[in-house]
Amino acid sequence: MTNQASRVWGVLFTEQGLSDLEAFLKPHLSNGPIGKYLYCKEAELHLSYFRIIVDSKSPDGTTFEFEAYIPHHYIKAVIAATERRKLGFT
Repeated sequence: MTNQASRVWGVLFTEQGLSDLEAFLKPHLSNGPIGKYLYCKEAELHLSYFRIIVDSKSPDGTTFEFEAYIPHHYIKAVIAATERRKLGFT
């Protein structure tokens, strides 16, 4: 694989993670045959919390970036690829 900056990260959440975080994550989640997931431009798995950076759009169409720290037990799976279509989430 290439360096982290050129990867796309797909994060699949546990049911408990979705239940507890969906109010915050809902505008940023995608839905597919595997469930609800989040595309991230960066992910760090080796910290006390799972750190992600996400590019997103606000309701008015402007783009913004946010960083979130999520407890590891809320994460079901993490997949990285060089392109979104190669992740297999859709």
